Amino acid sequence: MAFKQTFTWIGLVAGTVVAFCANPAQAYTFSRSLVRPADVIDFTNLGYRYDTMPNSGNTSGTLQVRTNAATMTQTEIDRFVNAVVTLKTQRFVTTPNGVRISEYDQFVATHLATMDMTGRRAPNGTTLVNGAHGNAAFLPWHRQFLDEFERALQTVDPSVTIPYWDSTNQSATRNIIFQNNFMGPNGGAGGVGGGTVQSGPFSRANGWVLRRDLSNTLNRGAWTGLSTGTPRDLTRNLGALTSLTTQTQVNGALAQTTYNAFRSRLETGTGLHNSMHNWIGGTMGFQHSPNDPMFWLHHANVDRLWGQWQLNGRWGNSFYPSSGQPYGHNLLDPMFPWNTANIPIANDLRDLMPGLPGVTATATPTDSSLFMMANAPSDLSDNTIEQSQNGYMYNPWGHMAYHGDGTEPCPDEIAMPCDMPCHQSEHVPEPSVALGLLAFGALGAGSQFKRKRKALAKANS
Repeated sequence: MAFKQTFTWIGLVAGTVVAFCANPAQAYTFSRSLVRPADVIDFTNLGYRYDTMPNSGNTSGTLQVRTNAATMTQTEIDRFVNAVVTLKTQRFVTTPNGVRISEYDQFVATHLATMDMTGRRAPNGTTLVNGAHGNAAFLPWHRQFLDEFERALQTVDPSVTIPYWDSTNQSATRNIIFQNNFMGPNGGAGGVGGGTVQSGPFSRANGWVLRRDLSNTLNRGAWTGLSTGTPRDLTRNLGALTSLTTQTQVNGALAQTTYNAFRSRLETGTGLHNSMHNWIGGTMGFQHSPNDPMFWLHHANVDRLWGQWQLNGRWGNSFYPSSGQPYGHNLLDPMFPWNTANIPIANDLRDLMPGLPGVTATATPTDSSLFMMANAPSDLSDNTIEQSQNGYMYNPWGHMAYHGDGTEPCPDEIAMPCDMPCHQSEHVPEPSVALGLLAFGALGAGSQFKRKRKALAKANS
């Protein structure tokens, strides 16, 4: 696939850096309050809508608008890209264990940590499953996650919202989205063939590299929470345009009459969420997929489709399961990490997450018969058989996402069974890092950014 080589974004982004980054950077922290699926069912309460929707719902007034990426002006593109790059290359914090990490990479760590819940014990004594995939909270968890990222972007530039990638648009995908003046091309020399992304704003040449401890895919090195060695490159392996989402597939999901059926079709159905992770391939095919900024455009589109389903006569809490789901997925269950840290995860991952003032770590679990410690992100995302036979398939429910002893069913065997038998005899010791998620007192300035999003409507809405 040929991509035109244009670097006009460099000067434009540099200009916006001068305009919007003159003030000292303030660290962004995640919302402190408990967040449940019930708290994000009404997306208008979060202050936004999509350009395909009327200014309607349970909230009146003007909402910020998330627009189709294919319709953005170059100025809008530049401002969005600049905000993303700023969080990655200019906004850094120091974690309790002394690690210096960018605010962008804290989102990657949070995505991984939410998957690391799998197989551990919930506060109610049940076995946890993946907190962000495979069950009902897939949609509300990512809605809140996008909202947090959008707020972080707006600490750089208040005009920025997350655009969505309409993956049914083949022409725009090729000629607008995956171009050097926007999200960058396919991997490979000249954007052909797949592999390392070599040009555009998210290439190594322009400062976009992946922390090794948050992009481990093949080796089984210790997951220490320390980014050591040469950073990795962003990779992509775009599929054929004819393999993109079709409107028929979208319509099939929107036609589902129950939330569980809709969520399952949208998340795992052919041509939709999982399939488009794998269509982009490379970094997007792993559990550390937020390393590729296309993650945000893709999930904005998924969230848009949920909103469209809701507005089609399915508005309100009554259309979301109130019970019968695993812990963290019912209507009134707290979602990680917006739950005062009552759910255990790897301490070294916790150290890399955005500061939650006033939150301390829970005790390290010691019952090895209940779960195994994941020692590398690869344990959460892939295995050599899957790599050799299918490539890097986005499968949050694979056997390596379970830390059990093999004597009980995979806890996340709900909508999709484990791809191989669960671990039976491997035992990886818990890391010795004892520090949990402590208060970033000096970082509290970010929490003062309490959006009044209704007053920040985009001019072109």
